[in-house]
Amino acid sequence: MQNPNTALRSNIWKLYVLSATATFGFALPILLPFQQKYGLTLQQAFLLQSIYSIVLVVLEVPSGYAADRWGRRNTLLLGSFALFLGMLTYAVTSGFWGFLIAEVLLAIGSSFHSGTTEALTYDTLSALGEEKRYLKVNGLQGFFALGSKTLTSLLVGFLAVVSLRLPFWADVTLFGFSTLISFTLVEPNRMIMKETQHLKAMGRIFTHALVHHKILRGLIVLFTVIAAIDLQLFWFLQSYQLEIGLPLTSFGITNAAMCLLGALAYKEAHRLGKKAESLSSLFIIAFVLLLTCFGLGAVSATWGLAFFIIEGMAFGFFDPITSNLMNRHITSDIRATVLSIRSFAARLLFALLTPFLGYMADAFSLSFALLLTGCIGIAALAVTFVMTRRAKIE
Repeated sequence: MQNPNTALRSNIWKLYVLSATATFGFALPILLPFQQKYGLTLQQAFLLQSIYSIVLVVLEVPSGYAADRWGRRNTLLLGSFALFLGMLTYAVTSGFWGFLIAEVLLAIGSSFHSGTTEALTYDTLSALGEEKRYLKVNGLQGFFALGSKTLTSLLVGFLAVVSLRLPFWADVTLFGFSTLISFTLVEPNRMIMKETQHLKAMGRIFTHALVHHKILRGLIVLFTVIAAIDLQLFWFLQSYQLEIGLPLTSFGITNAAMCLLGALAYKEAHRLGKKAESLSSLFIIAFVLLLTCFGLGAVSATWGLAFFIIEGMAFGFFDPITSNLMNRHITSDIRATVLSIRSFAARLLFALLTPFLGYMADAFSLSFALLLTGCIGIAALAVTFVMTRRAKIE
């Protein structure tokens, strides 16, 4: 008979595999050309991305709550299966309505993964008495996720030359494997909330995390600002590459280099040790990340891509450290919900910022929009600093 701890410990390597396979590594780089080839206008393609974002934001917190109430494993299994069905729908359909169904399924799958993977990781380590390993383990999850994207960025061009559908079938295979891995995960023993009034329970968790608990509130607000800026810069990347005249054939190579260096930052985040486990250290990392916006706004040349690399590495340190500090202050009965609130806030801020910044890039210039992004980030960081100056993390 298998030792229960052995079965539980297997969650760690399985979650590494899940981090590497539950990505959009093959399909995302050629998504727009694929959609346009099968009849979508640019407006319809953007509409699909808006619908995806709306579904993701709406389900972000309820999916975390589901993980707290009905189990991390069940939630990840449902999310992985939804990702599999969504990518399969993309692979076999054509036209707006087929792609719409695919995007909704993919948004459902992504929302059920968000926060749940981190919660299961921390609860597994807690059950094993190894919480102190979380920063290293979570960093390695980020390493495998970005490492996977590094590899797929290099391979997707070869697959797309054969057929634009082939990258989608490659992701179908990966999502199918992630579904099988999710099925074998083990649910650790933890606290489970007994409340049956679900909306009331979610409201109580919101209030606890954003009002009553000063440390969680500070970490959530700080993460919201930096994650939203990080996502905004990701969507500015292709525009920047085009503006500096980078050949399209080099996009995959530069993206792979950025992913690889970001992955290494995730992997090495734990080496910063105790020195990084404070709000002041997080603010320094956040400030460095925001400075890259000004660098990108001031420099329009190939070497300016170095600022994207620095930004990605800064976020590679920032993300796992923030997650580790948050998890220390969350009880296991509400862990996934609180982590989902963090992601919800970041996605909501991004959704509010990106149309405005996109308009400023069109109306003025990309450089102006990047400088404005940095100014908004610095202003938000200053407000966050004032909000959290009295919070001390243990």
